[in-house]
Amino acid sequence: MQVLTLLAALLAAGAMEAEDADERPPPEEDVEDLDGDDEARSSAFSGGVEREGARARWFRHTVVKRETVEQLALRYRVKASSLREWNKLGALTQPEEGDRLRVFSAITTPPREPVEYTLREGDTWVSIARPFGANPADVRRYNYLRVRRNLDPGEVVVVWSDPTIRDAITRDAPPPGPAAEIRPGAYSYGFPHRGELVNGVRVPESDAYVLRYPNSAWGSTYAVRAAVTALHGFRARAGYGGLVRLGTMSRQRGGKVGGHRSHQSGRDLDVRLPLRAELDQQLQPSKRRVDWLATWHLIDAFLQTGAVKVIFFDYRRQKLIYRAARDAGVDEATLDEVLQWPIGKGELDGRVRHSSGHTGHIHVRFRCAPYETECVDL
Repeated sequence: MQVLTLLAALLAAGAMEAEDADERPPPEEDVEDLDGDDEARSSAFSGGVEREGARARWFRHTVVKRETVEQLALRYRVKASSLREWNKLGALTQPEEGDRLRVFSAITTPPREPVEYTLREGDTWVSIARPFGANPADVRRYNYLRVRRNLDPGEVVVVWSDPTIRDAITRDAPPPGPAAEIRPGAYSYGFPHRGELVNGVRVPESDAYVLRYPNSAWGSTYAVRAAVTALHGFRARAGYGGLVRLGTMSRQRGGKVGGHRSHQSGRDLDVRLPLRAELDQQLQPSKRRVDWLATWHLIDAFLQTGAVKVIFFDYRRQKLIYRAARDAGVDEATLDEVLQWPIGKGELDGRVRHSSGHTGHIHVRFRCAPYETECVDL
């Protein structure tokens, strides 16, 4: 009898251990590794909420309309492959509405929720989606079978809205100055090199700069406001009299543009190096033509916004910026904080980092806005 009792206890303990094992955290590399890219060494959580000191934990997410594994992986900062493994989903399988997926993450963010909207005269899918921070293409797909092409006034449609983004739009407080004209509601989705731009806003025309590619001058509200603030601040503080030429940012809906690897989610902007003001401003920015002190002031203006993640520029040419700024009285501690040179181009020190092919322009990468729940900083 005692043997049977002991055996039963051992079996019960084994069952409990097996149940607990199913809820154990997965291997560390499956939890917060963004996408295996080398650039992820400098990544940081953004969007959602990572509670201070919070540890990853198991919880369940109830799937809403049109949510995908890849989208939820971005939302909770986990690998899509891990999310599939935890929920026994095949490589090509997507969850269905109402499924409750197991997730292991430190990120918490309110789920999307349905909002009913009564159509008005002149409404379009874009005008319906934008105030709610929703993707117009998704809103159309949610409702098309019922309302078809005719958006008749009085008809009710359903918008699945991310409350974090929607609240940011509702409570938006535009910054002072020229950036105030940039509307809210444009946000970045995904990675700089694999992402989208939703409800994009275009960099406005201005006397402070020239748009070289107007059709590729779209970005998120957060990034465009920061860019406009920086460019006008540069003009005001540096007294530069030459031409500031802006290159590619993103297409209106993001995605691939030209031969660029990044510039896909409205957070990357190319700016040609400022030439010496007395020169023909249409010339190519060779070393002897560039105003290197003005370049320092331009970089500083972008960093002063607090919205810049990193600036890419050729390592060897950083030396010319360093010398011009040092000769103008900038202290070495500040220079070392901003520039990678002379520490070494393989190091992660400095806000300006080496990237091949960036000799005639700087490539400014803006951070994800705090409310961009499915945007990933690299």
